[in-house]
Amino acid sequence: MVELLRGEATRYSISVRTELPGDLPQIVGDRVQLQQVTMNLIINSIDAMKDVEGTREIAITSQRAENEQLQVSVSDTGIGLPSQRADQIFNAFFTTKPHGTGMGLRISRSIVESHGGRLWGAPNFPRGACFAFTLPTKMDGRE
Repeated sequence: MVELLRGEATRYSISVRTELPGDLPQIVGDRVQLQQVTMNLIINSIDAMKDVEGTREIAITSQRAENEQLQVSVSDTGIGLPSQRADQIFNAFFTTKPHGTGMGLRISRSIVESHGGRLWGAPNFPRGACFAFTLPTKMDGRE
């Protein structure tokens, strides 16, 4: 997804940094659905930074999490979560974008949850937002 969206990031002078260690345990899931989640989070980050001044950076990381889970995070230096409405960002049809449908985060959360994981958003400091999701890892050959 990073390579697919690199041109869009470059168009808006956004640098993309990845920390994706190769020694992490595997997950089991629908590749296309999980790519859709990642793509949605990256596009949201790009949209959140199109008009900001200063540093424009997306950081995509993966790491081990508690309870045999893998965590993937997409952080940006954009406009951040909507103040006093951050609890609504996963509601269907809630959007802060002029031409948004309000379905991207709702669908992404549904996909992650259908894979036994969790998706959430939080402020990124000093500015921006961070969205992260966890997925269960494939352990000892079990799926």
